Amino acid sequence: MCGIAGYLGKNKEAAALFSERSRTLLQHRGPDDSGIYEDEHVALTQTRLSILELSALGHQPMYSSCGRYVTVFNGEIYNHLELRKRFLPNYQFKGHSDTETLVELFRIQREQMLREMVGMWSLLIWDKREQRLFMSRSRLGQKPLYMRQKGDAWMVASEVRPLLGENERTDYDTTAVVEYLALGNYGHLGNHTFFKDIRLFPEGSYAWVGAGESEINFVRYWELPDVDPKDKIPFDESARNKLHDLVVDAVLSVTLADVPIGLTLSGGVDSSIIAGILASYYDKDIHVFTAQSPQSKFDETRYVDAVINKYPGSNMIVHRKNLNKVSVKDSLEKYIRIQEEPFGDPSIIAHGFLMDIASSTGIKVILNGQGADELFHGYNNMAQAILSYQFRSVQLNRFLRNLNEMKLGIGYTMRTMLKTFFPSFEFYLRKQSRLNRREIIEPALLKDVQNELVQLYKYNSIYNVWRESLYGVHLPHLVHYDDRNAMAKSIEGRIPFLDHRIVEFVASIRADDLLKRGMRKFILRESCKQYIPRIVYERKDKIGFYTPLISMLAKDKDWVTDKMKGNRILTEKCASGLITKLGAGSLNVNEALQIWRSISVSIWKKEFNINSKS
Repeated sequence: MCGIAGYLGKNKEAAALFSERSRTLLQHRGPDDSGIYEDEHVALTQTRLSILELSALGHQPMYSSCGRYVTVFNGEIYNHLELRKRFLPNYQFKGHSDTETLVELFRIQREQMLREMVGMWSLLIWDKREQRLFMSRSRLGQKPLYMRQKGDAWMVASEVRPLLGENERTDYDTTAVVEYLALGNYGHLGNHTFFKDIRLFPEGSYAWVGAGESEINFVRYWELPDVDPKDKIPFDESARNKLHDLVVDAVLSVTLADVPIGLTLSGGVDSSIIAGILASYYDKDIHVFTAQSPQSKFDETRYVDAVINKYPGSNMIVHRKNLNKVSVKDSLEKYIRIQEEPFGDPSIIAHGFLMDIASSTGIKVILNGQGADELFHGYNNMAQAILSYQFRSVQLNRFLRNLNEMKLGIGYTMRTMLKTFFPSFEFYLRKQSRLNRREIIEPALLKDVQNELVQLYKYNSIYNVWRESLYGVHLPHLVHYDDRNAMAKSIEGRIPFLDHRIVEFVASIRADDLLKRGMRKFILRESCKQYIPRIVYERKDKIGFYTPLISMLAKDKDWVTDKMKGNRILTEKCASGLITKLGAGSLNVNEALQIWRSISVSIWKKEFNINSKS
């Protein structure tokens, strides 16, 4: 895991300055080593966190054996040893780093190699002969790569800050800020970021670009599979066994490391499965990090303990964090700097605290259960799409049993029925609701909103709702915060469920098998139930690392009030009403989130020297 940056342009002095500044700003991502490659039209920078091949044989920038290609690479290729055997059986490798595998594989396959790679990456490869830069990100975007064009030069980097000039005043992306303030959505606008002139290289894509070229043409090498319903298979015993093997292989493959590994455990189904697989098959110590809010109704300690107790005498070493001690005043500004953009709620701070503990323990690789809800249709809106499908396909018994056993209340049931019987009307109401929720925002901030950037789907297409989750409203910001929090502490975050082979298998399963007996992610539970205690298997709620936002704001209400006053984010009427309710202790969750988002944008604008609009 590393930090990478690249400058493509004809100004050598600017390239050199950019490279040295990037090396400094990305040092936390790779404190173990660094290097810079400079050519007439390019400069490549890398800061290295040594995970595989700890010796100098893993140094980057790395050259191909033919001397034509130079690469800087951020990520891990979990099947790189297999790729050596398949495609380079006679080549004498110098070391065992996946970077060496990658650059030699590119030598013989070029961009075709992307289809063979299993893992996560963002990478830059300079072709010295053609004088062109190759760029790529992995299929589901676990590792970031940001882009900015200034004049006739392109700059790219693992984080935003290297792309911003020293003391530069920059503009915000209106649509990103407005969507976040009104709805809490972010990371869902394609390659748009919160910064107006900075874009994210698209996941599952590659591109070639030369110095002086004003456009980058992205080529998709992988797309979320859309399998025709008539070609889907039932979730029978054979499918169960195949999914079991895929999940176990995905978990064990990400243990590839020459350093100790750890795991964040919330007590939910997903991270508990990973813990169980590691306890069953991994023969080294596993450091388990968990954060809870004791005595709250959302405390998941009993689920965590059930997982630990299922494996007495195992190699799990447990570290715990009390989230009742989290302070907005003491933490929010720090994590805005780390995340580089406003974020959803204090659970991201809770995750950051676990990275602090992991760092102090000497752990350099952390596994987590993110991605399973997105892959296995675990969110409420995805369950609604499945329920609608079950009703339309006349599976009435299954439809009614699921609705009854999910126990999500009359409101959820009514919304599900509306989406089932009147999808176009529900779509219209949802679209209007999104617009109406912007009424709390200061009018000056609403200028130049590009509503066409927001993609909404009707719930009569399970695939479109799935796509929206993986490419829009859920996964992009999850991989963002995981990367930033971990790398801020020089830790590599790994997400076993984001294995494209699992995604492709889920795409092949009949939609009605994804939700059974009120259990979301049914096929994952069934395939891996041997690894988790029954109390976890039967869970139908979803909490994660719960953080008590209302009480956190109340505890720091004087600081919060000061941040709210005069920030010109929300309308004066809305802001004063929220401040009054905060003082009276009468906030509801939605109001608490409005305060959170408002002060987050205010802090972000100050921290990153963002221009205000009027």
